[in-house]
Amino acid sequence: MKNIKFNYDKYIKNNYVLRNKAVIKVLINDKEEFFNIRDPRQLTINKDLIEYITEEAENIPNKYKINIEFYSDDLSDEEKKKIIEMIKSYYGLKIYSCKSSIKQGVLKAIMFSIFGAFFIACSHLNSSLFNFVYNEVIYVIGWVLLWEATDTFLFSNSKDKVRKKNYKQLYNADVLFSDKCE
Repeated sequence: MKNIKFNYDKYIKNNYVLRNKAVIKVLINDKEEFFNIRDPRQLTINKDLIEYITEEAENIPNKYKINIEFYSDDLSDEEKKKIIEMIKSYYGLKIYSCKSSIKQGVLKAIMFSIFGAFFIACSHLNSSLFNFVYNEVIYVIGWVLLWEATDTFLFSNSKDKVRKKNYKQLYNADVLFSDKCE
C-alpha cells in the first residue's frame, strides 16, 4: 500500500486561516435557521448549526483565535446580539460541564488513592492477625485502586480537558455577520 502524505498545516492555512485568525464560515438562508425549532422562545441555538461549528473548530489548532462568520441577510442588531448571546451561552454551559466532569474525575482519583492506601496499610498491619491469602487479596485490591486513581488522574480527564480548551476557543470567538451577496 502506498503511503499518503497529508500536509495538515497547509490544509488548515488554505481552508481556515485568514490574517492569522481561523475563520469558520457559515451560510444561513433564513434567520429561523439560527434557532432551535423545538424552542418556542427562541432562546437556544439550532443543534445542527452548533454541531457544524464545533466540528469545524476541532480541526483548528488552539494557537489560532477563531472568527465565526455568518453569511445571512436581513438581521437586525438586536437579532445579532441574541445570536451571539446564544452561542456564548451554549459554549459557556459546555465549559461548565467539562469543568464538572474534570472535578468529578479528580475527586474519584483522590478517593481511589485514599482507599488504595488504606487497603495496602491494612494488608501490612494485619499480616499477623489474618491468613496469608486474605492479606494478599487486600494488598492486590489496594494496588488496583492506586493504579485506577493514577489512570483516572493522568489519562481519563484528558478528553474533557481537550474539549474544554476547544469550547473556550469557541466561547472567545468573535462572531461576525456578513450579507450573503458579498
